Amino acid sequence: MLALKKTILGISDLKSLFQSIKSFYSDDYSNYAISSLKRRIEEFMFSFHMLNIDELINKLEKDKTLYQLFIDAIQVETTEMFRDPEFWVQFRDLVLKKYRYAKEIKVWIPDCNSGEELYSLQIILHQLKMNEKTSVYVSTITDKNVETIKKATIDHKKMELNIANFDRYEEGAKLTDYFILKSNAALLNAELLDNVKVEKRNLFTDEHQGVYDCILYRNKMLYYNPQLKNEALKRLNTSLKPGGYIAVGIKESVDFPSWEREFIVISESERIYKKVLA
Repeated sequence: MLALKKTILGISDLKSLFQSIKSFYSDDYSNYAISSLKRRIEEFMFSFHMLNIDELINKLEKDKTLYQLFIDAIQVETTEMFRDPEFWVQFRDLVLKKYRYAKEIKVWIPDCNSGEELYSLQIILHQLKMNEKTSVYVSTITDKNVETIKKATIDHKKMELNIANFDRYEEGAKLTDYFILKSNAALLNAELLDNVKVEKRNLFTDEHQGVYDCILYRNKMLYYNPQLKNEALKRLNTSLKPGGYIAVGIKESVDFPSWEREFIVISESERIYKKVLA
């Protein structure tokens, strides 16, 4: 029996796929970085034994469940808790501690494809005794992501790296103190999610209500072209309170038109910005 070979897609294949998806589901992937999507789409086709782009398009058109699996497959997951430990130190000291005496604080994590960023934030809020007055809103684009984030279960194999990151964030503390350890996984203590609301919502297509004190949108725009990045920043800016903070990741920056008048750099190295007061 011949082994199945992975399909190699060309630019024209991807354009046909994106046009079809936009026609079927109104989702537009044309402004995402091609290299990253190409590899993930090829992996998806290989896993479902699809030989060409026409077969993929035909099956996605007819099967909405398969399309949801497709969306899950091409997303970029966070994969690590306390990734970039120095960021979390600065976000704690330069941002969260500013709200220690506030009556309430609202935080938004848009396009959260896996829960590690959320869980890291919740542990820090617990350390600062700020959970009860902080409302955390998490949005993601699939129902499967909603379930995964709420489940808050991490495979033991991933916990080694999480623990190493946490040790760099704060020596002497134990990440495992915040988990219930099972035979093959670690379950985040349920009370750490009492102040969290997770919902299915697309940053680019769904109407959004509410404004926030802090927005975490780290390392998402690496996969956008300039047009999509500008659109994301405009939408995030609309949802950020004057005087609020946004973090976009160490390889990104807030640089849409007029940003220099609207934002102050809080940490250049960690890409944390403050929106000026109106």
